[in-house]
Amino acid sequence: MSLRKAVRKRSNWYIYMLTFLITFTILSFVVYHIWDLLFPTGGSQAMGGSRDYRPDASYNSTALFMLSESRGGIPDYYMLINYRPRDEAIVIVPLRESLFVTLASERGTLTDFYRSRGSEGVNRAVTSLLDIDIDFYIKFDKDSFIGFFDLVGFTPVNIPFALYEGEEIKFFPGSYEFRGADLYDYITFPDYDQGEDYRYMLHGLCISNFINRNSRNLSVTQLQGMFNRILNTTDTNLEFADFTRNQVAYLYTTQNSREIADYYIPSGSTDQFGQFIISDTAIETIWSRFAIEREEE
Repeated sequence: MSLRKAVRKRSNWYIYMLTFLITFTILSFVVYHIWDLLFPTGGSQAMGGSRDYRPDASYNSTALFMLSESRGGIPDYYMLINYRPRDEAIVIVPLRESLFVTLASERGTLTDFYRSRGSEGVNRAVTSLLDIDIDFYIKFDKDSFIGFFDLVGFTPVNIPFALYEGEEIKFFPGSYEFRGADLYDYITFPDYDQGEDYRYMLHGLCISNFINRNSRNLSVTQLQGMFNRILNTTDTNLEFADFTRNQVAYLYTTQNSREIADYYIPSGSTDQFGQFIISDTAIETIWSRFAIEREEE
């Protein structure tokens, strides 16, 4: 009798446990599939991964990028990059170092403003000239540029004709995927024999290609690593709080947006002193490309 009772008890225990596991599995399956309906503001939406989530205009930003050869050197190249995650748009606007600006009682080129006021001065000068808000600036030198581009990935480049340095061919025609050092040498090549407009077109094209090639399916860790590289190796007024505040928009972009970068080369004229005077039409086009609305006077 005792033997049969023991067997019966083990059998009941097994049935109870099996019933519990089956019930738990079914409940877990149901909760998993209705979680977003029960809690629509949490989970994947907070991380920018929900298809229903789109960042609003508060995440829009414009940055001024500068590039010099040495860490403390005067920049040779300037560029505005406007980021609008809701519109799935990044617009790149290369600016000439000879761009002429009047700011209060001071007049001069971007190079002049950098000499007298540094990165902050150039930031204020461009803001005043174009009548746009620039949220932050980043100044790369050769080493930090190469390091950052090597960290992120390759840049697709199509070279239409050979580029000579003296009698030696520095770049052969063809399609390439450049690492940081080759890209730096290419965009700073001293003479393309095509005029200055060609140089700035090339800059816009290379950077938009770089963004479009490397902006998809990045993890939080990768984005954070890129941000930290900028903070630790460049002259910038960015802070890590800027990353945490905008992380949801960055994740939305990397998970949902394709081929979002494009460029615009401002028109204008060069005066007798070599200063570039940007046209009113170019300024209005920048406003339009940046989706900046102006009230009619």
